[in-house]
Amino acid sequence: MADEMDFKMEDFDDIDMDDWGDDEVQGGESVEEEDFLEGMEPSKKSMTIFFLIDTSGSMGGTKIGTVNATMEELLPELIGLGGTETDISIAAMRYDSTVSWITPEPMRVEEYQIWPRQSANGMTAMGAAFEELNRKLSRSAFMNKPSLSFAPVIFLMSDGAPNDDWRKGLTLLKKNSWYKYDLKIAVGIGSAPNMDVLREFTGDPELAIQAHGAEELKRLIQFLAVTSSQIGSKSMSLTDDGRELTAEDVAGSKKEQLKEAVVDLMDNEFADADDMDFDAGW
Repeated sequence: MADEMDFKMEDFDDIDMDDWGDDEVQGGESVEEEDFLEGMEPSKKSMTIFFLIDTSGSMGGTKIGTVNATMEELLPELIGLGGTETDISIAAMRYDSTVSWITPEPMRVEEYQIWPRQSANGMTAMGAAFEELNRKLSRSAFMNKPSLSFAPVIFLMSDGAPNDDWRKGLTLLKKNSWYKYDLKIAVGIGSAPNMDVLREFTGDPELAIQAHGAEELKRLIQFLAVTSSQIGSKSMSLTDDGRELTAEDVAGSKKEQLKEAVVDLMDNEFADADDMDFDAGW
């Protein structure tokens, strides 16, 4: 059931949530829901960008300060990126010893322009963060927009290694239909992130990037958030030869576009990054 997807032909990559089962999302339990959204036609399509932000104790000082300052500057830049036909929303989570949502629900960027500055303390419950994300990536939770939505963007940040069972959480998350088709990006911060975990999260080593210092982290967050939002909210329907795209085609094409943009950025703007001190500027 979780692998079944229907698309309207005029927007072949938009996800018809009424045909997405929640059986795998809820850990194997089938959930009955009222079809209260049936027949509602949205004026716009929607796309949500999720930020999963490490706020453990090692993020204290300049690291969390850079994230806070960058998010404050980023929010205005996201306004209008979806054009006239797509609303972009923000869903932000913090995870340390516990997991909590900074946004209680996805917020339209036009209506969410004040970033609540975060502090850092505790451990790194990344596995619990994955499990909580899985719960919210459901049409009965955060993905409950009427009718059509683009697959979301998920942006993970961490400066260390998980202190809990991250494999259990990620295994559960990988069964989620939304997760299968979304754009996934990860930024490792400083000298000590577990990049193997971040690469497994994205499913592609080129979409897990390590930031050496504060300025590089700021640039990466801004570039990746804006670029992934632009790519993720783009409608795609046909190939150059007129063939209709499948959901897998669309997800693969958008992932390749993001990879190309990331490789170009790293080759041109951060070509000398490997020669930098990983903790310079913190």
